[in-house]
Amino acid sequence: MEIKLEKIISGYSSEYLKDIDISFSSNDWIFFIGETGSGKSTLLQTIAYLTKIFQGKYYFNGKELGNKESLKEFRDKIGVMFQYTEKQFFCNSVKEEITYTLRRKKVSGIEIEKRLEEIIELLNFPKEILKNSPFEISGGQKRFTALASILINEPKILILDEPTAGLDIENKRVFYNVLEKLNSSGIMIIQSSHTLEDVLKYGKRVIKLENGRIVKSGNPKDILLEEKSESIDIFRRLSQKGIDLSKIYSIEQLCEVMLGE
Repeated sequence: MEIKLEKIISGYSSEYLKDIDISFSSNDWIFFIGETGSGKSTLLQTIAYLTKIFQGKYYFNGKELGNKESLKEFRDKIGVMFQYTEKQFFCNSVKEEITYTLRRKKVSGIEIEKRLEEIIELLNFPKEILKNSPFEISGGQKRFTALASILINEPKILILDEPTAGLDIENKRVFYNVLEKLNSSGIMIIQSSHTLEDVLKYGKRVIKLENGRIVKSGNPKDILLEEKSESIDIFRRLSQKGIDLSKIYSIEQLCEVMLGE
């Protein structure tokens, strides 16, 4: 899978993207960072081909998007989860919500049940809530329901806007464990995050936006050491003292190393 944007100008009157040159490929795990209003969500929507592109070219697997055939192939490969995805729920039960797209595609009942079982196992999803209304479950369960409804379609590209916002520590850990498994299997992940520690721990590349423009792109450690955050400040100070941080990607790992010493 490959996505390439060339000199893209897109967005809304309140939040434009300007001269976006960027590319992604299979196995990438990219994080977008930046202040509120910097353009992270608009860029994710642009990549998902859900907002107006005024100028520039968008390529998917070497072909310019635009005609029906290329768009269909693109839509079949992509899964999108917005920050408040649960607001898009409309089915009567969690099970109906998760399987809606497959039922709409007229996938056989046997295949639907098979995929549902696989997703439940992957996410460690509580079967007892499948009969519940998606509007009456907890916030964390809503997040996992939204993720399940995407993953059941077996996407090759995931676009996630602040996907763990509001999750407690344990649910967040489970969520990221699932993303790690998906990425290791070759799925491309493009997401935004305000939590720099997550970017440091999981990101393979980080892109910073300011006022609708890409201002930095590269290795998470190199980019994040310039950001303001208490935990990032610990890494910065240790790095300045010459301590090797090449194999440390989280505060937890740092504590383990220091305790081990």
